Amino acid sequence: MTATAVSPRRAWPRVRVLRGLAWVTWRQHRLGLAGVLGVFGGLGLFMLFNGLAIHHADTSLGLNTCGELGGSSCQSQLAAFQQDYSSLADHLPHLLMILPGLIGVFTGAPLLARELESGTFRFAWTQGRTRVRWIVTKLVLLAVVLIMLALAFSALFTWWYGPFDPIAGRMAPYGSYEISGLVFAARTLFGFTLGALLGLMIRRVVPAMVATGIAWSAVMWSSMIYLRPAIRQPITQLGRQAKGPLPGSGGLPFNADVVNHWFQDAAGHHISYYQVISQAIAANGGTSPTPQKLGAWMAQQHYSQWVSYLPNTWFWHFQTIEATGYAILAVLLAITTVLALRRRAI
Repeated sequence: MTATAVSPRRAWPRVRVLRGLAWVTWRQHRLGLAGVLGVFGGLGLFMLFNGLAIHHADTSLGLNTCGELGGSSCQSQLAAFQQDYSSLADHLPHLLMILPGLIGVFTGAPLLARELESGTFRFAWTQGRTRVRWIVTKLVLLAVVLIMLALAFSALFTWWYGPFDPIAGRMAPYGSYEISGLVFAARTLFGFTLGALLGLMIRRVVPAMVATGIAWSAVMWSSMIYLRPAIRQPITQLGRQAKGPLPGSGGLPFNADVVNHWFQDAAGHHISYYQVISQAIAANGGTSPTPQKLGAWMAQQHYSQWVSYLPNTWFWHFQTIEATGYAILAVLLAITTVLALRRRAI
């Protein structure tokens, strides 16, 4: 009986970058990570090719050289650019802002719920590794990969949105603010750890996914509605009576996010915009007055226009505080998951 000897040159050792639990975690969750990478990659390719066209249009129209975007020298170029691309810039962020929640639903919730529902955790905990080391490895490895993907995607979106930044700004809620900077990655981490904890508590995949989606949405909308206005109060100033309450008028930065605008009479009482306009139209014989006539009429009535807004320069101040809040919540959720798994009799 003979055996064929293998040449030492052909017997290359197989070197693994990941070993032990890290390798097992990668093998278990590679399809989920591939799905996340596929979504980010598909959307990223679209933004790459579309962004090249947007940046080319911005340069060819001369929006970066025509002067003040709110001035008359840029009006025709700005109108042409917005006609072609403003709709996409307005609607795409609304789609992308839910991606962190979907990652939490489809990656975080099944992390432990699938193991507990199918019973495979019994086999995993008999391989010479404690349950604490098992869950810590899963959480850390997957969280690092998801954060890196989210940060790369956020950086690509920031480049794609670059030509719109001087026009619309980055402070408007439900827009580019939600995908740019650090908030997008922090929400991704929060959604993942939230799903992991709910999967441990509920122990069934589908109910855990539903609960993760509901809880993530509740926290996200609450932070936008209640937390963000508490970070820093908007700037309030007197606007010019001859112009409307829009960025670029009344001394406002062109890309400022107008939070609110209102009119006041001489006694300081607030008057709605529609009430002022209807009174001005009636005083002008039933026709809309020109801005100059409107300003003169408002001066006669002792009406003043006020505007509160968030300047674009506050972007990183808001991002840092909000992202830190999400990161702290994510760490607390991860610690709670580890402690609950350690102490819970399953």
